[in-house]
Amino acid sequence: MLNKKYSGAHVIIREDYGWKYYQNNNAKLWFCGYVYDFSIDELIIKMTYIIDNNLENNILLDWIGSLCGHFSFIFESNSSIIASVDKICSIPLFFSKKNDLILISNHAPLLKKRIKLNSVNINKLAKLEIAMSGYTIGSKTLYSDIERIESGECLIYRQSLLNRVRYYTYSPWKTVVKTKSQLQDEFLNVCLTAFKKIKDNVGNRQIVVPLSAGNDSRLIVSGLKEVGVKNVVCFSYGRKGNFETPVSKSVAKKLGYRWIYIQDRLKDKRQFFQSEVYQKYVEAFESFSCNPNVQEVYEVFLLKKTNLVDNNAIIINGSCGDFISGGHIRPISDIKFSQKTIGEINWNKFLNKHYSLWRDLRNSTNDSNIVSELENTLSSRIIEFSDFEERHYAIMEHAEFVGRQSKYIMGQQRTYEYFGYEWRMPLWSDEMLNFWESVPYKYKIDQYLYLETLYKNNWGGVWLDIKVNNKIIYPVSLRWLRTLLKILFIPLGRSRWHRFEKNVLEYFLHTTYAITVAPYLSVLFDRRGYRGANSWLAHQMIQSIKE
Repeated sequence: MLNKKYSGAHVIIREDYGWKYYQNNNAKLWFCGYVYDFSIDELIIKMTYIIDNNLENNILLDWIGSLCGHFSFIFESNSSIIASVDKICSIPLFFSKKNDLILISNHAPLLKKRIKLNSVNINKLAKLEIAMSGYTIGSKTLYSDIERIESGECLIYRQSLLNRVRYYTYSPWKTVVKTKSQLQDEFLNVCLTAFKKIKDNVGNRQIVVPLSAGNDSRLIVSGLKEVGVKNVVCFSYGRKGNFETPVSKSVAKKLGYRWIYIQDRLKDKRQFFQSEVYQKYVEAFESFSCNPNVQEVYEVFLLKKTNLVDNNAIIINGSCGDFISGGHIRPISDIKFSQKTIGEINWNKFLNKHYSLWRDLRNSTNDSNIVSELENTLSSRIIEFSDFEERHYAIMEHAEFVGRQSKYIMGQQRTYEYFGYEWRMPLWSDEMLNFWESVPYKYKIDQYLYLETLYKNNWGGVWLDIKVNNKIIYPVSLRWLRTLLKILFIPLGRSRWHRFEKNVLEYFLHTTYAITVAPYLSVLFDRRGYRGANSWLAHQMIQSIKE
């Protein structure tokens, strides 16, 4: 909480990509996203009442915390401003405190231009964080004078005072003792509630689902089928012969949903990443805090260009069932080591998973800086915590939630907004957050409860007979060529083979050719040790900010 008095506060808004402006007398509301159970007029009336009656901040925060949906908004009335993101920060907001003036915006470059920032204002620690992971830690951006409102946070400007307060903290340590059967029943009810809300909310509008070979998008389509949604289109993408497409097709066919395949071609995708359409996408959602999410930008571009789906379609992806159901506990946590305080956490797995975009950046100095920032963020958020030794895994889940999930993963929604589509995220619904916070470790590890429940109930008949993530390289000729080359490398050692495969072959073998975001020669002669497409995206973002 900040107690300094400011000379004023101003809102700088870009009314585009889903952002809309509403006014009721002196009350102004800029809103993006969706909420269930409240109309826009009701939102304005409620916040006007709170401001006009000078009600305590806790009343406002409790009300914002009760909103179900995914949203960001800025409300202004009688020289007071309320700016809030939702619990996962699905739509970002930014602010600046410079020269005793508060500026709040939905587009970070507008703040940069307004307060005239340049290379002198670069935050070197934020630059390192992006280079290593693709996103910053905490509220930092690449510019010291611009901050990002974090997940579950709200800015309240009243009577010349600015309060930055947190109304929600993802707390997977708040487990509840229940039987497996009780938890399975509760999980099914949570899923049905989330999908029924979508059905009631979207009406007869077309729902489009990027359907992979994994569990999460399969839950989306089978859940929609379970609640009786009929107007659904599934699409799959990737290079010819990728393992995802035949599985996706089988699932859609079983459910009776229309299915579209978008073939990724290396040359075409490389040209797209060099196109004006792509450059404008990057510029449109520049946050100075996270590299762009390009997972589906080319494919959604083709959907739009070829009119394969309705212009008012709503896109629903599977984000991010594997994380919230416990699938990341083992990769990010040292579950064998008994840590008793934040200072004793073994961060090695977490750094290997999330802060290793470039091998040459992993050194003791950089690792120490990253760990220090992670510890500071956790210490500021986790005030009351019991049984640390037993639930330290939950701390690591929380760290990923406020980092990668709320920044990079949420960035995928920008693709849909860029091309004019609305979206929904049932696996990040309030019901899902509340439920998975309560599930004990033994039922979350390796997604035990999640997977057993889905396979047991077999919604739509797509869980038992259709394989999940059957990662086989096709066509067969490509698989044999890779095997032959691997045999030839046996005398040279495993490390030489991995380097050859990474630098020479991966560009052509990648499922979606995502690495074509970089030139092939850059990949071929890389000696820094890139991990994947995000390595190059982070590098490009850093390069675009001249120091």
